[in-house]
Amino acid sequence: MISYLQLCRSDVALIAFFSYLVGAELAGGTDLYDVIIALAVTLISTNFIYSFNSWTDWEIDRVSKAYRPIPCGKIKPAQALIYSLALLILSVVYPLFVYKSYFTLSLFLLLPVLGLLYSARPIRLRRYPFAATVTISMGLITPIMLGYFMNTSDTCLIPFFVVLFLFCLSVIPLKKIEEVDEDEISGYRNLYSKFGLMILLWPIGGLSLVLFLVLFFSAENLLKIYMLVITISSMVCILLFGVFREKLYQLYQTIIYIVVVEGVIFYLILKLMVS
Repeated sequence: MISYLQLCRSDVALIAFFSYLVGAELAGGTDLYDVIIALAVTLISTNFIYSFNSWTDWEIDRVSKAYRPIPCGKIKPAQALIYSLALLILSVVYPLFVYKSYFTLSLFLLLPVLGLLYSARPIRLRRYPFAATVTISMGLITPIMLGYFMNTSDTCLIPFFVVLFLFCLSVIPLKKIEEVDEDEISGYRNLYSKFGLMILLWPIGGLSLVLFLVLFFSAENLLKIYMLVITISSMVCILLFGVFREKLYQLYQTIIYIVVVEGVIFYLILKLMVS
């Protein structure tokens, strides 16, 4: 069973789980029910997105990610497909029993739709850098929006979610730096291959816009501090890796790990304040 769980990236699972809880805390506080829904969003909905992608990309993964369960032989491709389809069915069914409004139901169902759009042929948005960036960004902010709107109908934090989406749009393109070999074999367009270090201008410009918006949108000081922290720390990472270029392929994952840690700390602070 552990091998099947490894089809989904652990950092993404942590982001989904704690994002939902952060959203619930922003709406007034978390309880056991929120933890259960957060686990469902993580282990079913988000798990489907990345497990299905692991199946569709398993031949590509042999190039630079041979350690993953399918390329290394721990799981057969057919088994991974059956597992992914089971997760797809569950990700459509369980929201019907827990949703609080048609909007939250649409958010629940958006996750498997995004997974299919990103990986499934013939659409397979993974092939198109901008469409892939938008799809991944939507998938990353959906759990926090779910956590929030499952607990309140107040729309005052929509500007915060918009800025968070812009943050994701700024950082996600850095993922292409570590996918050069995979994209070359697949024949997909790779932004780093085309633009080189110029690709760093996109996240720097996007994060600069995020900083500007954070300073001027109306939100609680703690939310502003959180957005400033993850934005500034990401910019610092980009600048440092831009100087020490030999480790540039580690830039995206480094930012993800830092944001995960900052997100967990932010949740704990929110939890203490609500308590």
